Amino acid sequence: MPTQRTGLTVYMHGLPGTAAELRLCSNGGWMQGSQLFVPDRHRLAGQGGAAEHFARLSDIIAEQSGGASIHLVGFSLGAAAALRVAARLKGAVHRIDLIAPAAPLTLGDFLGAMAGGGLFGMARDHPRRFRLACSLQGVLARVAPAVLVRTLLAGSRGADRQLASRAEFRALLTALLAETFAAGAVPYRTEIAAYVAQWEPVLAAVTQPVTIWQGDQDNWVPPAMALALAERLSCADEVRMLPGLSHYSTLAWYLDRFRPGDSPP
Repeated sequence: MPTQRTGLTVYMHGLPGTAAELRLCSNGGWMQGSQLFVPDRHRLAGQGGAAEHFARLSDIIAEQSGGASIHLVGFSLGAAAALRVAARLKGAVHRIDLIAPAAPLTLGDFLGAMAGGGLFGMARDHPRRFRLACSLQGVLARVAPAVLVRTLLAGSRGADRQLASRAEFRALLTALLAETFAAGAVPYRTEIAAYVAQWEPVLAAVTQPVTIWQGDQDNWVPPAMALALAERLSCADEVRMLPGLSHYSTLAWYLDRFRPGDSPP
């Protein structure tokens, strides 16, 4: 089935993460072309809180699109940002692809099955400790990034184990961490604090077609979370469950099969 073209593909990276995630695409198809826009969410001033953060993000994307239709692609915590933007931009968004999507924690009891569950639980229940933890992450990203990389890769499952064994992938994660905290941790904290808060009502405002791509071995975003999100979104297609894949390997799979501007069948 031929793919349909949309005006602008907007990629929302994970957290920690940056546009460098697109280097997981082995054929280079996501590293070129005018149909792709990756907003630098780390450069948004987060002092005004989540509402201002996502309002500014939505305005930036709308301006970049120039009135053309928008295809949102969100990975991990970037999926949560994509859904908030879709709820704001409404008909300007043509469709949404969510890859290993971090869904509202209120949809189920997921924290114990999430590799980042400890940090999310801290952000929800102990905000001051969470701010200190983010500061520590920032320090480690500058002076001992290998420590954070080992933490991210601990307990890797499925095809992520093969990725974790590659020096180039570890180098990519090191770069992601450095870029994430280079501008300070305020936007990073803002998005995570917004994620652990009550944002389930946002889902009711998302009416665009949504496709979810999920690895069945993912221990960052449990498959049950992706299924719960699909059930809650009235506009979601079936979840495309990918056998043997985990978190970053699911992203790599997606990037290798579609290009910016494609609307996957």
